[in-house]
Amino acid sequence: MDFPTLVVINKEVVTLTGELHELSKPDSEKLESLVEDVASRADNQDFEEAVPEKASLLVFKIASGQHFHAGNKRTALVAGLTFLRKNGYTIDIKKPKFVSAVDKAGMAAVSLEDLYEVVRDMISRSPTERKGWENAVRQVIESNRRFLKDIGS
Repeated sequence: MDFPTLVVINKEVVTLTGELHELSKPDSEKLESLVEDVASRADNQDFEEAVPEKASLLVFKIASGQHFHAGNKRTALVAGLTFLRKNGYTIDIKKPKFVSAVDKAGMAAVSLEDLYEVVRDMISRSPTERKGWENAVRQVIESNRRFLKDIGS
């Protein structure tokens, strides 16, 4: 996952509910640092262990960081699923347990470890997504459009 992809995800999810995409320069810098943190996380682990850990960190930091003016938790959900799909895993972002954990991360009511446990328990293997990030994001948003609109309203 890279910084431009996170920006695209946020633009897409806030557009669904008619909100404005806003991102300040300081928040842009924090998001770029977040991407670096995720990339370097769990490098000493097996792939099967590293993917859920990196996905959890990505989701947690986006949801709790409140970097965008609107749609942070929806951005976290889409970014997490897209990251997982690109790495041969999937998670149902509509499951109340996952949505609740992401919502609580946004309110500082759940720890990274708690979110990691939810992700680890809920992910499953899937075919690796071979499309580029932009196409993968579009597919995730299109397949979850109604849900993302509903939770953003």
